[in-house]
Amino acid sequence: MKISVWDGGLSDSYLKQVTQLGADCIDFGNGGAFPGVKEQGYPDLDELLKIKKRIRSWGLDINRVTLPNITEQFMTGQPDSETELENTCNALRVFAEAGVPIARQRFWGDTFDYLMTRYSAVHRGGYISRGESRAATKNPPDTPTMETLDEW
Repeated sequence: MKISVWDGGLSDSYLKQVTQLGADCIDFGNGGAFPGVKEQGYPDLDELLKIKKRIRSWGLDINRVTLPNITEQFMTGQPDSETELENTCNALRVFAEAGVPIARQRFWGDTFDYLMTRYSAVHRGGYISRGESRAATKNPPDTPTMETLDEW
């Protein structure tokens, strides 16, 4: 079994903390977490390898990455949105070449973030991660109907 933690910015203090807490690897949950995604739509291999080397210098590895997001434009068939799919394919090639073992794809509408209130949750050893609460959400919108879900 491996213990994986969220990408917490990769500062020396963060990497030291998660190493001391016994983490083995890091999960990157944001599709735009790597250099190159903003500029060209997918990660830059050389920059990714630098990040991987930095993580490994702390005795950690990359467990999982998130591919660039597939947006509402693609999911609803908007013109020229196929570029998103091309970027995902390019990102997958880059991550594979860098030896990343797991990649996930996020699709517009796959979660209902707007129904939850997110907060910083402090865990054992002072580790800070995302907490979520439906109960803390003030005036939440209605839960999507089955018709909405079927359409999606």
